[in-house]
Amino acid sequence: MTTLTDLQTDRAELAALAAQRDLAEAVAASRPAAELTAAAAAVQAVISTALASMPGRFARTIAGEHDETRVHYLLSDAVHQLLEEIGRQAEQAAVALPEFGERFRRGARPRDLLTVSQWADRERWITSGTNAPGQWNTDLTPYLRDIMDDLSEHSPVRTVVFMKASGVGGTEAMYNWIGYVMSHLGNRDMLAVCSTLELRDRSFNPRLSKMFRETPALADLVSRASRNSSNRADVLEYGPTAKLIKAGANSPDSLSSDHIPYVVCDEVDRYPWDVGGEGDPGTLIANRQRSFTRAKTFLLSTPTNAEYSRINQAYLESDRRRRHLPCPHCGEYHVLAREHLRWRLALDPFAATSKKSQIVEAAWFVCPICGSEIHEGHKTAMLAGGRWIAERPHIKLTHGYQINGAYAPVGLGLSWVQLAQRWVSAQDDTTKKRAVINTDWGEVFREEGEGADDAAIAARCEPYTRADLERAGCLRRVTAWADVQKDRLEMTVFGWGDGEEAWTIEHHILPGDTALPDVWEDLGAAMDQARVDVAGVDSGYNTTMVLKFCETRDWCTPTKGLGGTARPIIEDALRRRQRLRRARRKGNPIEPIGVDQAKAILYARLKQDKVGPGYLHFPKHGSIDAEYFAQLAAEELRVVLRAGRRFPEWVAIRPRNEALDCAVGNLAVCRLAGPLPKAGNHRRSAWSAEEIAEAINPTHRPPQDTPQPRDPPPPPKPTRRAAPARPIAQRLGW
Repeated sequence: MTTLTDLQTDRAELAALAAQRDLAEAVAASRPAAELTAAAAAVQAVISTALASMPGRFARTIAGEHDETRVHYLLSDAVHQLLEEIGRQAEQAAVALPEFGERFRRGARPRDLLTVSQWADRERWITSGTNAPGQWNTDLTPYLRDIMDDLSEHSPVRTVVFMKASGVGGTEAMYNWIGYVMSHLGNRDMLAVCSTLELRDRSFNPRLSKMFRETPALADLVSRASRNSSNRADVLEYGPTAKLIKAGANSPDSLSSDHIPYVVCDEVDRYPWDVGGEGDPGTLIANRQRSFTRAKTFLLSTPTNAEYSRINQAYLESDRRRRHLPCPHCGEYHVLAREHLRWRLALDPFAATSKKSQIVEAAWFVCPICGSEIHEGHKTAMLAGGRWIAERPHIKLTHGYQINGAYAPVGLGLSWVQLAQRWVSAQDDTTKKRAVINTDWGEVFREEGEGADDAAIAARCEPYTRADLERAGCLRRVTAWADVQKDRLEMTVFGWGDGEEAWTIEHHILPGDTALPDVWEDLGAAMDQARVDVAGVDSGYNTTMVLKFCETRDWCTPTKGLGGTARPIIEDALRRRQRLRRARRKGNPIEPIGVDQAKAILYARLKQDKVGPGYLHFPKHGSIDAEYFAQLAAEELRVVLRAGRRFPEWVAIRPRNEALDCAVGNLAVCRLAGPLPKAGNHRRSAWSAEEIAEAINPTHRPPQDTPQPRDPPPPPKPTRRAAPARPIAQRLGW
């Protein structure tokens, strides 16, 4: 019977036999000390010879070169080749101990000197969310090659600026750089800044996770577990010690990270100018890179308005590169510029209105050199032969690139016909035109309405009356808005037609102390006699009286003008509903008005010379006089410099601007009331001739040749009409 002692003895014997075997193998693999010494001496001689040859070798490599970028690339390649040669020569020299030489060669071999585009072509995969799934191929978007390669480790470029249209692959270039840093470099920290934390969580993080899933070279770098401490919403750890910090430009805490060499800033034109009272986020980001001499920054964005576009300002400070393509007919290089796009229109038999009756049937570019037509079938070959040309080549460390949607590869972006159609459809709408210029053409939008000429506006006056408009069936809605001053109220009445075509009907000046009820009774009577559908009153002065006035008039709204070029004229429906729920408990809520955008739209429409949607009409009668037009043109949009940053700001060039404020208020209350009623559904369409005549106060329309005072006296008090008791929706026939 086997005992425990016997088993223990057998185990000890087996362990002894294994140790003897390991010793024998080690002895067999060992080499005499003399062989090791001889091999080391041979390798040392190789290294000494190589180091001695370095100065002359490098000097010959860059001889005659003056471009800093070219010199840097040549030296990087020379170092790479030298290390490979040292490894091969050391392996050959270590004849006394070949194993030593072979291991030294493997250790001396440098990491592949890859550019970002080379890494992407080798490692990046996109299997979903694209019209060209599969392995990344930079040849499909050749204009991205230089942009990505400037971000490579061995490139001397420090800042890359990409002002782009939507759909040209800029975002994918950003993800390629992130993948390159994580996979190829592996030991570098990185900061990715989105415009907001919400956008980071909703868009950036899911797309980053998608890239990890689809790209094998990145799949094992980070944990896929959502609750893993190394994979959080704000930070992603990879490699031994490296991390990717994911921040929002609206959060100072997320920007207050450690010093980081590589930074990518996405959609910088949507960054706030001040974040949490700590200043410009751009400055906070730059502070994170101070301790690195070879830091790199990638700025990319679709531009916005010229006056405050961050990406445009950065582009103007760069070397300003544009993509030039060869003409398929004359071979000369040129830019696919918007002014060179041509199209042919055709009638759409299925269109409901004349506005939509024209569609783009074909589109092409015209070569500015030879005048030949360039069709989209030429684009693929042209893209392959394109090149970036810098306007300021003396700028070496900051490369700026600008490109529009016409360069998008066939099938991966908007076609030229679609670009032309969107441009044609946007001509009557300033908001649409801004979006097309920004997103389709990658250009800043310059406000056409930067100011107005009062004499030019006055020349537009037409001999119409309200009765004329009613008989013609032009009016879909009548609005009024009153400006509140200490000693008077001023009110303008507007009539609105299709496409926000507007007719100024009358302007009232009602003198009186606005802290007392008398002048407010006059305002109510004037609104009643004007038979307005909806109205608004400025609540910036004597707010208590304004709220009291509106409290008994469900069709009249207190308003408050708010500045800011990015603030919409009225809130979007969701935000407004949320605010109204909170405000109903406090009585009649005050509606915010984005006055800067409203002024821009009005001034643009005042320069419109084509009668139709958006056009502003003015009558030839006494309440609309020279003083009215002077007040209407009382402001200009100027760019002011504060704290080193440029801001667009509406500046008063005349002391009084009540007419402009009333026009802004009328546009706002018209939009607050919702879509305009269709023809025939306007509640005043059934007025009798007597009612129409009564609605026109002849005291406000003196003979045209009668000189008018600068501040005309107020009209006599009209007979008051009881305020409607029906809700606003019912009054408008909805």
